[in-house]
Amino acid sequence: MANRTTDNVKLGVFVLAGLVLLVLFFYMLSKNESIFASRFEIKAHFANVSGLVSGNNVRVAGIVVGIVEDVELVNDTLVIVTIALNDDMRQIVRKNATAALGTDGLIGNRLVNILPAAEPAPLIEPGDILLGQKDISTEDMLRTLDQTNRNVLIISNGLRETIDRINKSTQLTTLLDDESLSLNLKAALLNLRSATGQASATMQDLNAVVADVRNGEGSVGALLRDTSFAWELNQTVRKLQAVENQADRLAQNMDALVKEVDGAVKGLQNDLNYGPGAANLLMKDSLTAARLQNALGNLEQGTARFSENMEAMKHNFLFRRYFRKMEKKKEKD
Repeated sequence: MANRTTDNVKLGVFVLAGLVLLVLFFYMLSKNESIFASRFEIKAHFANVSGLVSGNNVRVAGIVVGIVEDVELVNDTLVIVTIALNDDMRQIVRKNATAALGTDGLIGNRLVNILPAAEPAPLIEPGDILLGQKDISTEDMLRTLDQTNRNVLIISNGLRETIDRINKSTQLTTLLDDESLSLNLKAALLNLRSATGQASATMQDLNAVVADVRNGEGSVGALLRDTSFAWELNQTVRKLQAVENQADRLAQNMDALVKEVDGAVKGLQNDLNYGPGAANLLMKDSLTAARLQNALGNLEQGTARFSENMEAMKHNFLFRRYFRKMEKKKEKD
């Protein structure tokens, strides 16, 4: 009897220990805690965790590598999340990684995604702090969606009013019923096609000209490609510069000559007006001018009489023969 009681006690203790272990196992399973794997803790700072609680999963590249151990509200702008990562993450996650909130599916539990950075950095260590990215909350999305719906409603109302005005517009109806509108529109399209074809042909010609220029053909191509032509052009420019310099010197010489002529004219004018020579006397003294004019008249009369005497000598029998010989000699020459 005593042995049976002892066996019952041992069985009860064994069953109770099994139940405790089973409850402990289910508790740790509900918390996503690993019984055999060792972990280390890091922290992440967020402004808003949007429903994140202890026991939520932590993922790296979509793989669960830890859990959220604690969520602590420090103030209205800072929430510290304590994360327990598996030890093998020490060789993968780096210090410059960031933490972002996500959702397991569309309506699943919240979770933390650890995102790597592009820049190199040392590997993570226990106690490091990750910066959290700002999360787009469902409330913000619904608020934005509500504002979008209101805007769509306003746009649809305006579109409906516009359509009503178009339906009630007699001018638009007349314009649509006009058969000549389609003909004019067709003619305009034909003209547009013709202009487009001409523009295309012009562009092809322009491309051909550009290709010739690139190949060194034509004057422009020779100017751009032929080095000897460029050298000759450079020499021509230098010669033009030399001619320009000579023209400048010639202009300077002409300027000096003009100044000298101007001085000479002024000197001559001074001599004529105030000099002691005959020119001043002739221009200023009227009596001398009259005498000179009288002398010139007498000279003209003497010349006329001399011509008459010579003509009379031609007809004189003493000199007639001489003048005839002179005329024959002139004709012969």
